[in-house]
Order: sequence, then structure tokens, then C-alpha cells
Amino acid sequence: MVAAMGRELIISKKANAFILSLPESQRKKIKEAVTRLLAGDFEGLDIKKLQPHPHDFRLRVGGVRILFASEPERLFIFKAGFRGDIYK
Repeated sequence: MVAAMGRELIISKKANAFILSLPESQRKKIKEAVTRLLAGDFEGLDIKKLQPHPHDFRLRVGGVRILFASEPERLFIFKAGFRGDIYK
């Protein structure tokens, strides 16, 4: 759990374990993208709403997909994985 810019970041254990298993260069790109999400800077980020869930989104960082729920007070990353495996 991390509080930044007034929003709390919560990452599930499985998502965190996947992110930590990635090479440093990919982790750095994911950290930059998530930091921008927390700050509300969405320009240039590849984000899509997940259907039919109104508060769930997908962030694409290269071949990695980050699934998260966004609320005004928190950002919850509930799943992370490679493109082919994440939606199963």
C-alpha cells in the first residue's frame, strides 16, 4: 500500500509477485505508468475500460497488461500478466 497524490495504491499479492518477477527495465516502465495514473496524467497511456465492469480498466505497458479498479480515493491493481494470459 502506498499513498501518493492523495490516492492510495493497493496491489494484490499475485499482481505484485508478477511485477517483481519482470526484468528491471519492464518494472521501471510499469512504475512510471502507475505513478502517472496516481497523479491523474493519462495522456499517452494505453487505457481501456473492461466490459461490463464500469470501474475496471486495463493499462497496457508493452506486452504486459495491468488490470485495475479506479476510485477517487484509491487505485487497486488486482491482476497483472502478459497479453495472452491476463484475461483467462
